[in-house]
Amino acid sequence: MADALKTSAIILRVADFLKGFPPFSYLGDAALLELARSGRVQFCEKGEILFDQGTTHGRYFHVINKGSVRLVRGEEQKLSDLRGPGDFVGAGTVLGEESHTDSALVDEDSILYALDVSVFTRLCAESPRVSRFLKVYFATEEVETSPAHRHGLSGWRVGAEEHLARLKKGFVAGAAALSVREAAEAMSAADSPVFLVVGADGEAAGVVTETDLRNEIATGRVPIEAAVGDIMRRPVITVTPQVTPQDALLEMVRHGIRHLCVTEDGTPQSRALGMISEKSVSLAQGRDPLALVREIRRAGSPSWLRAMGGELDLLLAGDLQSADDVPWCMRLAAEARRAMFRRAEFWAREKAGPSPGAFVLALTGQAGRGELLTATNMAAVSLTSDDEKTRAWTQDLLARIDEVLASAGFPAAPAADPEEAGARCRTVGEWSEYFRSLVRDPMGGEIWRQMAFFDLAVVAGDPAMLEAVFSALRDEMAARPNFIRLLANDALGNLPPVTIYEGYAVEADGLARETIDLQDYALGPVSDVARVFHLDGGDLRTTGTLERLTAAAQRFPQAAEVCAQGARAFRVAQYFRAGQGLRDGDDGRELRPAALSRTEQVQLKSAFRDIGALITFTANHYGFKG
Repeated sequence: MADALKTSAIILRVADFLKGFPPFSYLGDAALLELARSGRVQFCEKGEILFDQGTTHGRYFHVINKGSVRLVRGEEQKLSDLRGPGDFVGAGTVLGEESHTDSALVDEDSILYALDVSVFTRLCAESPRVSRFLKVYFATEEVETSPAHRHGLSGWRVGAEEHLARLKKGFVAGAAALSVREAAEAMSAADSPVFLVVGADGEAAGVVTETDLRNEIATGRVPIEAAVGDIMRRPVITVTPQVTPQDALLEMVRHGIRHLCVTEDGTPQSRALGMISEKSVSLAQGRDPLALVREIRRAGSPSWLRAMGGELDLLLAGDLQSADDVPWCMRLAAEARRAMFRRAEFWAREKAGPSPGAFVLALTGQAGRGELLTATNMAAVSLTSDDEKTRAWTQDLLARIDEVLASAGFPAAPAADPEEAGARCRTVGEWSEYFRSLVRDPMGGEIWRQMAFFDLAVVAGDPAMLEAVFSALRDEMAARPNFIRLLANDALGNLPPVTIYEGYAVEADGLARETIDLQDYALGPVSDVARVFHLDGGDLRTTGTLERLTAAAQRFPQAAEVCAQGARAFRVAQYFRAGQGLRDGDDGRELRPAALSRTEQVQLKSAFRDIGALITFTANHYGFKG
């Protein structure tokens, strides 16, 4: 039964109710009154059907005032969502849906407001913020919480074109045959801290900085009339004209330098256009991550590293303003935390003495994937030349590194018995056989406990040693194609909640939980699926979940959309986990939906739907129907 909104009192009451919930709260008073005036109050009994899946949209959509509505899909009426006061149903037509994607069943006696879709559609068109919210509500985009912040992170303060013009204008370059004196005079005249040595076609050949002049000329080691090519440093690290401040910063951090060369196509073989300095990056960023990483690299004690870890957390908390900031923050955190690991390794090697043979240290799991935004352990393994002495040496080295990292504030790795501790340290031959045995007998090898070893990222030593292990793994997987299908089956184990209702995470069977383990039921499932597609493609060097999903979308075009959805969901889940963990000083994995705002709940619900879509696609792709 429905009653038209005839009196001013009822219209005002409806408008006042709508004002308390997004996206209606983003509308002005006049728009809210117009929307309220367009509708009617509807009283529904438990079990009543508002609309059926596949039917065309009608004139009205419904906002729940009291009670709840269950959205179900398919003949088995599988739960899609459970919506309560302030939620709405049937508004998909605003985003172009022709028919209902679910059936809507009244879950208890309810009061609904039936509002005119055409009025709401027009008001949405007039409010970009409302349109943005609806795209999230229907799982097509993320909420844009801080566009100004992201512009500051991703763009040069003066704008990209003006930035490039400044690079060209202040560019100091010349041939290798020029004297050091001439190069120094050119640098002085242009007030430039760097001189780029270029080849015949204007390509970058080498670089000379103010520090080089002090170290080589002022000390008298090289005469001032010597050719500038005699003191230039190579190689020159180059980037494209489209590089953002954050990407430039990461390149400087990665290579331990303070200048980058911009070339026409980003390679050293093309014509140089200008130089980006540490100062210009710091000005664009508004703070100085480069200085932080330099402090980490010269830290004098574990307590110093602990302090730098606190500074990193503060920096990340400031930069993490939306899910769009997650990729940048993960890359920065990965570089900084790997620098901490290498500093710990430096101290450990001082005590362990020289290595008896060649070795590699590689991070595993979340650390190997570069996804440590919160306080989690830096799990590592070693690969050594095929001799027992070196293997035993690296086992001692890793134990010492663990001690240093624990003193620096990193959570300790899970306790392991001596046999498990020794399993972290194997020769190349032993690692090769280990992976072969997992592929041959995944169940007997309890592969579900070993998946972190499939996310190896070299942090010290010769990467070629790891490539030998990868080669053995590729050959074994090629001989046993059913292995990938088994991994895919295991990746489907942890399904995310279906929805969030009244502050509870609701699962498909109706079970409601006060907390969500974001690692097990959001981040983990996406990482597991991304790893399956990654191994299926044979490129074992890529470790990051987002990078693996991008590669999967390129290899499997039919998966492009669902991979993009999975990547979006991963960013959202990582955003909530990192935001909570950086605030509370823990790993942030346990989240209480009741503590989230309504907009945040909608964002997380959309992420759950995206993860569900990725898992469903994976199941179908590998032949696990239903």
